[in-house]
Amino acid sequence: MDWLAEFIHQHGLGLGLLAVFVGGLALNLTPCVYPMIPVTLAFFSSQAALSMSRPSDVFRRAVLLATCYVLGLSLNYAILGLIAAKTGALFGSWLQQPAVLLVIAAIIVALALSMFGFYDVRLPSSLTQRFSRASSGYGGAFVMGLVVGIIAAPCIGPFVLSLLLLVSQLGNPVVGFLLFFMLGLGMGTPYLVLGVAANRVGRLPKAGPWMVWSKSVLGVILLGLALYFLRPLLPDRLLRAVVIVWLAAGGVWLGWLQPVDTRSKRFRAVRQVLGVVFLMGALTWGWPQPPAGPRVAWQPYTDTAFQRAQQQHQPVLIDIYADWCAPCVEMDHFTFRHADVVAALGSFATLRLDVTSSVSLEGQRLLQQYNIFGAPTILFFDRSGTERTELRLMGFVPAEEFLRHLRRLEEKR
Repeated sequence: MDWLAEFIHQHGLGLGLLAVFVGGLALNLTPCVYPMIPVTLAFFSSQAALSMSRPSDVFRRAVLLATCYVLGLSLNYAILGLIAAKTGALFGSWLQQPAVLLVIAAIIVALALSMFGFYDVRLPSSLTQRFSRASSGYGGAFVMGLVVGIIAAPCIGPFVLSLLLLVSQLGNPVVGFLLFFMLGLGMGTPYLVLGVAANRVGRLPKAGPWMVWSKSVLGVILLGLALYFLRPLLPDRLLRAVVIVWLAAGGVWLGWLQPVDTRSKRFRAVRQVLGVVFLMGALTWGWPQPPAGPRVAWQPYTDTAFQRAQQQHQPVLIDIYADWCAPCVEMDHFTFRHADVVAALGSFATLRLDVTSSVSLEGQRLLQQYNIFGAPTILFFDRSGTERTELRLMGFVPAEEFLRHLRRLEEKR
C-alpha cells in the first residue's frame, strides 16, 4: 500500500478514496465473493416480495434493503480502519514484528492452499442458507452485509491487512474510517445495483472452469504475497532463488499443467499468455544483476550527531529503519543505492535510527517528539533545523520521487 500513501500525498485524499473504492469493486471478482452473489439476489428477491404489490413500493423497498446491506458491509470495514488509526504506532509496529510476519505468511499460505482446492475456507452451508432465507427486513440486510465481509476474508484478507498497515502509519482516525468505508462501498456497490434489479436479473454466469482456474491464479498470487511478507527475514540469495521458483512453477502450472475441463480456445489463450508472463518474470529475476552501486553513508542516530548538524546549519535526513520492515529493505536496496540519490545526499547529515530489536532512550525520545508511528519513516530537516513536515515519507518511494522531495527541501534552504 506504499503506492496509495504516495498517491494520497500527491493527489489528495479525495482521489485516494476513489482509488480504494475502485479496489473494492475489483475485489468482487475474487472467488470468495462471487459465489455470494446468488445468495444476495435470493435475499433481496424474497424481501422485496414482502412489500406491497405496487411496482413503486417494491422498488423503494429493494433500494432501502440494498442500502442497509451496503451500510453493513461498509461499517464492518470502517470500524477496522478506525481501530487501526487510533492504535497508530502500536498496531503498525505489531504488524511488522518478525513473529507476526511469520504468522501472517503462514495464514496467507493456508489461504493459498484453499484456493488450490486442498480444503475450503467458508462459513457452514446451513448458516449461508439461513441468510438466503432471512426474513428480518432492513435489520437482516444490515447484518448480512456485516457477514459478507467475513465470508470474503480468505480472498481479500491480504488486501485489507495491507490497508490496515497503511492506516496505522497515517495515524488519522478520520482518514482510516473513510478509507475503509470507501472500501466497503466499493465492494457493496454491485450489490446495491443487484438489489435494485433483483427481480429483473435472471441468472449470472455459472462458476465453471474459469472460476476453478481463477482460484488457482489467486492461490499463486497469495504465495507471492507470503514471500513479500517474508522478504525482510530471508537472505537475498535465498529470496531470489525462491522467487524464481515461484514464478516459473506458477507460470507452468497456470499456463499448461493445471487440468481444466474446457474447450474454449479463448480461455486456453488467456491461460498461456499468463503462463508466459510468469515465465518472463522468472527470467527477469534470474538474469545476472550488475554490481551494486554506491550507497548512502549512514551514521547511527544520536542526539549529539543531530545537534552537531543543526549547529553547522547542515540539512538533516533521519531514516527510521528495521531489518524486518519490507519497505525499509526495499528503500535500502533501490532508492538509497541510486547514484543520483547518493550524490544529492552528499551535503546532508544522514542519520539512521535502527529499531530492528531495541531502541535507545535517545531514539525513543525522537519517536515520541515527532509522533513517529513506525518504520519506515523519513524526516527532512532544513538548514535552520526545522522539520519540513510536508515532506515526511512513510513507506517505500522510488528514487525519482525521493529526489523530488530533496529538490523541494532545497527550494527553501
